[in-house]
Amino acid sequence: QKVRAGTARRRMREKGARRQSILDAAGSLFLEQGVSATTMDQIAERAELSKGAIYLYFSSKEELCLALLVEASQVFTDEMKQSRIAGAPPLEELEQLIQAYYDFYRRRPDYFRLLFVIEHQPYRGPVAEELRARWTALGKEGLEMLADVIERGVAQGVIRPCDSWTTAVSLWAAVTGALVLSGQEIRWGFLGQLSQEDLVRSSLQAFLTGIRTPPDRDSARPDQPT
Repeated sequence: QKVRAGTARRRMREKGARRQSILDAAGSLFLEQGVSATTMDQIAERAELSKGAIYLYFSSKEELCLALLVEASQVFTDEMKQSRIAGAPPLEELEQLIQAYYDFYRRRPDYFRLLFVIEHQPYRGPVAEELRARWTALGKEGLEMLADVIERGVAQGVIRPCDSWTTAVSLWAAVTGALVLSGQEIRWGFLGQLSQEDLVRSSLQAFLTGIRTPPDRDSARPDQPT
C-alpha cells in the first residue's frame, strides 16, 4: 500500500512538472513572437515533447494560453492580498495596493506582459469552461479589492460618492496605461524616458485627488464675528 501511494505521488509530481514545462515553453514563445504566430509544433519542440503529449494536457493553444493567464493572475492576486494591512485608512490602502501592483510589474515582468501587453483573443472556442470561469473569477477578485476599499472610503466620507466598480476599473486602467506606455521604447522620443515609479505615483496622486472628498470650507474657516 505504501509503495503504491509513493508511486502515485511520484507520478503526480512528474505530471505537474511536465505540465509546467509546457506552460513555460509556451509562455516564452508567446512573449517572443506573440500568441497568433506561435504554433503547437513550436511549443512541443521548445518543451522537448511530442505534440501528442501536449494535447494530453491542453486541448488547444487557446486553452494553453488561458492557463498561462490564470497562472499569472493567481500570482498577481495573491501578491495584492498579501500587501493589504488590516485597518488601514481607505486612501492609504489604495496606495498600498497600487504599490503592490508596481512591485508585481518590477518583479514579474513576464507575467505582466502576458497579462497586459501581448494581444489576446476572446478564447471562446476550444477552452475548458472551468478554466474560463477561473480566469473571470480571478480578474474580478483583484478589482473587487479596489472596489471594496473605495466603498469603505465613501462610507467613511473620505471619498466622494461614486460607482465603486467603475472607479476601481478606472484606477487600474490609469496605472496599467502608465506602465505600458512608459515601458515602450518606441514612445520615448515624445514621452521622454520617464521614471516609471514617479509616473505611477503621479497617476495615483492625481486619481486620489480627484476622488477624495474636498474639505468642508465653511467648517475649515475661522468663525466670523457677527
